[in-house]
Amino acid sequence: MKNIVIIGGGLGGLSNGALLAKNGYKVTLLEQHSIVGGCATIFKRKGGFTCEVGLHEMNGVYTSPAIKKVFGELDVYNNMEFIKPDEFFKVYYKGGSFVMPDNKNQAIKALKQKFPEESRAIDKYFKILEDITKCYDKLDSLKWYEMLLFPILLYPILKYKSKSVTDVFDTLTSNEELRLILNANVGYYNDSPDTLCFLLHAIAQNSYFKGGGYFIRGGSYKLSSYFEKVINDNGGEVIIKADVIKASKNEIIYKKKGEEYTLKADIIVSNISPKDTYRLYDMPYEEKLKLSESITTVYLGFSKNLKEVYGKQSYSSFLFDDLSSDKEIDIMMKRDVEDRGFVFADYSQLDSGLTSDDKSFAEVCIMDELCNWESLDNEAYKNKKEKIIEKVLDKLEIHYPNIKEIVELAEVGTPKTMQRYLRTPNGTAYGYKPSPEQFFRIPKLKSDKVYNLYFAGQFVLGGGFSAAIISGNMCYEKIVEDTK
Repeated sequence: MKNIVIIGGGLGGLSNGALLAKNGYKVTLLEQHSIVGGCATIFKRKGGFTCEVGLHEMNGVYTSPAIKKVFGELDVYNNMEFIKPDEFFKVYYKGGSFVMPDNKNQAIKALKQKFPEESRAIDKYFKILEDITKCYDKLDSLKWYEMLLFPILLYPILKYKSKSVTDVFDTLTSNEELRLILNANVGYYNDSPDTLCFLLHAIAQNSYFKGGGYFIRGGSYKLSSYFEKVINDNGGEVIIKADVIKASKNEIIYKKKGEEYTLKADIIVSNISPKDTYRLYDMPYEEKLKLSESITTVYLGFSKNLKEVYGKQSYSSFLFDDLSSDKEIDIMMKRDVEDRGFVFADYSQLDSGLTSDDKSFAEVCIMDELCNWESLDNEAYKNKKEKIIEKVLDKLEIHYPNIKEIVELAEVGTPKTMQRYLRTPNGTAYGYKPSPEQFFRIPKLKSDKVYNLYFAGQFVLGGGFSAAIISGNMCYEKIVEDTK
């Protein structure tokens, strides 16, 4: 039996460990935090509020072959309750508002009703999304000889792999309102359409239009703790508050409660960044890929149920009230963080299980960077967080009158918070930046520096729950292949 040590308990490491443990490997997972999950966690606050850290909408739950494979093998569907919103998102902008359905045909119909003169561009856009997705679905099943026909069989990938979202939209339509609507949720993946690879946009957006997004009732930690349970139930061990301080060819040294411990390992899986991984080995490593941005989150608890106060609203609302074009998103991202638009996730619109029925929890997510926070002293840091809360509530008041009066909890997590708890470089939540130059690459599942070192997590495929889980499975399959 191969003895495997996993460094880091994010969804990549957890899914990898669960698959390995269930299939006969001896797994020990080390997590530096007091709770596993990385971004897939929750925390409690007074007043009966369960605050969701990371999960807003997970795509591909019932439609992604890779996710279905993992969830099926680990019996996730019988142990988790997935809640589906009624729509993809709503966006408020300078010219009005639009509710985007999460069904492709319904989305096309709604868009054509609003933009009848853009019918051709809308059809072409959704056709491109579908073509790219079909090509990506073929990648895993291609035979070696079919790879010789890559330029023919997978032409859409080659055509768009070097294109940004803005590049492609420039060829589709000049209607700025339509472009803004179709890019409203760019923050799910990146900070701007100008620097987002169109391949990622196409694959991810098509996944939502094909199967919708889902929230895990009770919070994302339900999934993390379930993976942890699978590891434990299959003879493995998850050790929290375990700070890995050194790695060598067949050993991991970690510190817990001031004591040092040594683990023997036939195989080591890293769920942390390559840069931090090689630092543990005292090996030189130059990071050539640019990191993605971080996030500032405002956690809001309300003394009343928002759905009862304001009626049926959208679960995900993007508040871009002063924007009239997708081209202004990049301009917005150059403003101070408190002056940027954001997504408002109102969990009262779902049976979220995060609060009692008479209260509600919501959160605001703003794309941000660590450099906006790291040089502030304690007083300036506190003042900036208070200013963000004030500005966020002012913007919410426009669409939810008197919402300030029922705020019971308001707390801010910044990129410094992300860095402290996740220990990712620059507090990134998405790994490497999914730019045209960086997104389409061969996933680095195995080190070329250390023979028994493997990788899982956001630095393999990209950020997000689905990508992390899929990377965990890919790493698992690579280990199985190498240890036959």
